[in-house]
Amino acid sequence: MSSSFRVFLRSKTWKWVTIVLGLSFFIYTFLFVARDPAPFLKFGYVGVFVFNLFGPGMFLIPSLALHMNVPLLALVSALGMATNDSVSWMVGKNGDVVVPRGKRVIRIEGLIVKYGAFALFFWALIPFPYDLIGLIAGYLQVPYRAFVLATFLGRFLRFLLIGFGTVAVAGSLQ
Repeated sequence: MSSSFRVFLRSKTWKWVTIVLGLSFFIYTFLFVARDPAPFLKFGYVGVFVFNLFGPGMFLIPSLALHMNVPLLALVSALGMATNDSVSWMVGKNGDVVVPRGKRVIRIEGLIVKYGAFALFFWALIPFPYDLIGLIAGYLQVPYRAFVLATFLGRFLRFLLIGFGTVAVAGSLQ
């Protein structure tokens, strides 16, 4: 990675661009996609997978769980997000780490070293900024197979719980 590119990745401009884009995507997903699942129903599970390659699929689960098969919805969502999270792992493994090593990062490193895939599974299970986990797992040389399996299983279980919880709550309100 060239030094000018590294400088750009540390610049305030880059940070603001990523914050604005990230927040815009979350807001768009929450306000429009979650309220009107019709586009995803039209494209089905393939559309859900593709969206999860790029976006916060957790917002899709409650709105689509009432219209789609929950285990299959959780499966394609978890596959898409695990594929997305693999990019962070590759950046951490193959490039210079761009995450400052503050107290939080050092604590996460220690937990990954101590608990391995179980720590990754836990973080994938809860809503947490998982891209940071992927970067750290990559530069700690966590084997890709262990990383992606723990990531997929944590996400899959979370999406199953959200989907079935939505169906249960909707059923009790009728």
